[in-house]
Amino acid sequence: MQIKKLIIYNFRSFYGKKEFAFSDHLNLILGSNGDGKTTFFDAINWVLTPDYAPKSNEDKMPEDKSLVSAKMFKELGVGEKGRVMVSMELRNNSGSLRIVERSLCICKSSDGEMRIEGRSHKAFQLVGSIRKELFSVKDLFEKENAFPAIIKKYHVFKGEDKLNIFKDKTTLQTLIDMFSEIKDLEPFRQFAKYAKDTSEKVMSGAREKANKQNARVTEIQRDIISLCKKLETAEYDLAKAKAEYNEAQKHIDAIDSDYNIIQQIAKLEKEVARIEGEIERLSDKIDEEYSFKLLDDQWILMGFEPVLKEYNSKLESLAYSKNTIESEFKKKQEEDFNKARVAKAKTELEKIAWNNSDIDKMKYMLHSHRCAYCGSEAPEGSVTYDFIRQRINDVIELLTPRPEDKRPEIKRYFSARNIEELKELGLSLSHTGKDISSIPDEIESVFHENEEIRNLIIRKNSTLDALRKNISELYASSATGENLKEFVSNFAVVNRWHEQKQSSSITMDRLLTKTIPELKELIKKKREEQKKNAKITGGNPMLMINEFFGLFSDAIENTEASTYEEFLARLAKEANVFLAQLNVDDFTGIIKIYLDRFNDLKIELQDKNEKVITNPNTSLLTTMHISILFAISELTRENRDAEYPLIFDAPTSSFDEGKDKTFYECLNSQVNKQCIVVTKSYLLKDDNGEYVTDTKALGRINCRKYRIRKQTGFDKLDITTIDTLVEEIKEV
Repeated sequence: MQIKKLIIYNFRSFYGKKEFAFSDHLNLILGSNGDGKTTFFDAINWVLTPDYAPKSNEDKMPEDKSLVSAKMFKELGVGEKGRVMVSMELRNNSGSLRIVERSLCICKSSDGEMRIEGRSHKAFQLVGSIRKELFSVKDLFEKENAFPAIIKKYHVFKGEDKLNIFKDKTTLQTLIDMFSEIKDLEPFRQFAKYAKDTSEKVMSGAREKANKQNARVTEIQRDIISLCKKLETAEYDLAKAKAEYNEAQKHIDAIDSDYNIIQQIAKLEKEVARIEGEIERLSDKIDEEYSFKLLDDQWILMGFEPVLKEYNSKLESLAYSKNTIESEFKKKQEEDFNKARVAKAKTELEKIAWNNSDIDKMKYMLHSHRCAYCGSEAPEGSVTYDFIRQRINDVIELLTPRPEDKRPEIKRYFSARNIEELKELGLSLSHTGKDISSIPDEIESVFHENEEIRNLIIRKNSTLDALRKNISELYASSATGENLKEFVSNFAVVNRWHEQKQSSSITMDRLLTKTIPELKELIKKKREEQKKNAKITGGNPMLMINEFFGLFSDAIENTEASTYEEFLARLAKEANVFLAQLNVDDFTGIIKIYLDRFNDLKIELQDKNEKVITNPNTSLLTTMHISILFAISELTRENRDAEYPLIFDAPTSSFDEGKDKTFYECLNSQVNKQCIVVTKSYLLKDDNGEYVTDTKALGRINCRKYRIRKQTGFDKLDITTIDTLVEEIKEV
């Protein structure tokens, strides 16, 4: 079968009619990101995927409305109808021209909504320019063997990661059924099992009859039955371990190439969580409640110390001045009192007309015993003497304060204590329990500590950014991408899968290498012993029948195993032919495909000394998978007398620059098959940053080439302005 022509009409970004014609060799569809490469591939997949066939994830298309060209729908008037169509012209394996066509009819309703009014998937035979509808698409795909679903699965691939078809555990059995006669053995396998089980039952009955004649035969039979039950249990355990192994392997396969990345990311995520915790704890230590500290920690008093000192100094001066004034006022009151008292005494003395000189004279008269005025003697005891002494005493008594004379109350100059109270307030402010002089240092210390914590947080955030960047790069470098997150967050589950696989592997190894072989050997020996003893029991003919069906069952089993080995060897041989063709001037290696002792499919690259290449580069792995696909295509041609095109979407996205071009040159010159490849290889950026074709590199490859790109002038924010242009690149 060959695809001759493809028409895409109003399918997504392909507005209007776009046409491609294909050669029977290599065909390249070139486009940069967002130019419609995936849409082109989806259009082919849509027309080749019938509704009657089960859909793989790759075959499932979005809802019909999303397939409609937004530009076309916008231009429809209310009530007007439009059509979306993909039409493929092909030549079937008998050489007849056929057309398969899939379409949608739509209408714009009065409220501007889209309404699907019809769906169609039809096949036509083409005679000249006349189209005649076939009975159904299924007739074309299945009866005429044009592109049956089982074949399409191994010939249409979206993305590089889909090239390893053996990730699907059903692939090997499907290919065996397609390309070998093993499926013809199924009736014989069922018959052998039935005959063996039946003969065992009959043999058991015959032995019971011979029980009386030969007890040893019966004893051996019991041993055989017991051993067979043990063998059955061991085989059940093997099947269970195999199922557990496959279950774990199925999970592991999905992330196998990313397991080391998952480990690294899990470790980095743990470090991220640790640093985030540290940042949270450091953030809690930042003390920036400055408004509260103004009052609670008395920071408001920071500039108050010199004011307080001046305040207390002035109050001290005022208090001293006040005390001085008060003392002087008190002293003046004392002096006034004394003056008043003296004045009073003088007044009294004046009453008796005596003054100080008179008193002195009288004291002299007492001393001299003579009157100073008349000159007469006044001896002690005389009347004159006693008179003078009495008068002196009277004067002294007059001048001496009497007890009944009270000192008048000393008045205060200042009636209020304002200055004292203000001074006490200043002293109380100086002794609040807070060292006001230390507040600036305290504030500076808090600011400095906060700044250190913030700088530490900045450094840790920088470390976090680096870790997160590393994590993002690891996700980007993985095959699974962001979907790995669920495995990273459940890394313990991933480890359990590996533990389950390891445990199941050990169990299978023990059962396959020891338990089951030993049981089979014991059963074989018991049957040989039974055969010798049965000669005298009359059970020999039945024993021979039982033995025959046992051998027949073993032969079927060995034939099946041999068929698998032969097919895998044949597949590897064909794949190595293509690998050598596609890897010119580069290390190739040898593809080895086999079943291991657990019946698991293994695909390895080896050197000529049979040393396994454990870490082949991505481009070599991709080339190996593509070689296997070409080998399957070749086996299809040989076994089914039919050939089918291989259709790829970006199969070499991981290739180094230049390596992809070498690959396509080899594909074009060495492989004689129709291939349709959608790629952005052979595109370069010019000085304006626009993608242009690499005409020099394209000149080295003689094949059908198309360039698809968005029409210029579209609105980046309006999908209804997008139209994909199709231009065939002609040879110069």
